[in-house]
Amino acid sequence: MSSDRIYVSLLGRSAWALLNTYYAVAREVHYFPDTVYIAVEAPYQNKTDQVVEGVQAISTHFGFSPEVECIPVAQGNMVDVYLKVYRPIEARRTEGSKIAIDITPGRKSTVAGMLLPIKLNDVDHVFYLEIATTDGMAKPYQMIPRQFHQLHDFKAEAVRAGNGG
Repeated sequence: MSSDRIYVSLLGRSAWALLNTYYAVAREVHYFPDTVYIAVEAPYQNKTDQVVEGVQAISTHFGFSPEVECIPVAQGNMVDVYLKVYRPIEARRTEGSKIAIDITPGRKSTVAGMLLPIKLNDVDHVFYLEIATTDGMAKPYQMIPRQFHQLHDFKAEAVRAGNGG
C-alpha cells in the first residue's frame, strides 16, 4: 500500500490562483505532496512552464520536492477532466494515497469534472483559497493582506457540519 500524498490542481486563467493556493496549503496545513498533477486546458498551455517552476520553488522553500505532471485536458470538457485526471487519481487512492484537490484556479467545467464523481471519502482535502477582492490581487500570497484571504478545506468543513459542528 502506498502512502503518497497527491495534490491535484486545475490551471485556469490565473497562475497566481494556483500558486497562491499551493503556498497557502503548504504554509497553513503543512500538506507536502509527493506528486502534483495539474490539469491544463489548451488556452492555458503557455503558462505550464511558469507554474511548474513556481510549484517547485514553493516546494523547495518548504523543504520537499514533488514530481509535477501537467495533464492536458479539452477546454470546457468535464468528461475529459474526469477521464484524464479523476480516474488516475481514483486509482492512486485505491493504492492508499492521500488525495488533495485544489479547486481555486479551475474554471467551472474543470472543477465539475473533478467534483461531480467524488464521494466525501474519495478525497482527503478539497482546498479553496477565498479572496475577498480581486482588485490588485495578482501577486504572491505573502503580499496579499491577511484580511483579504481565507483558505478553506471544504472536505473538513463538510465533515464538521455532518458531525454537528
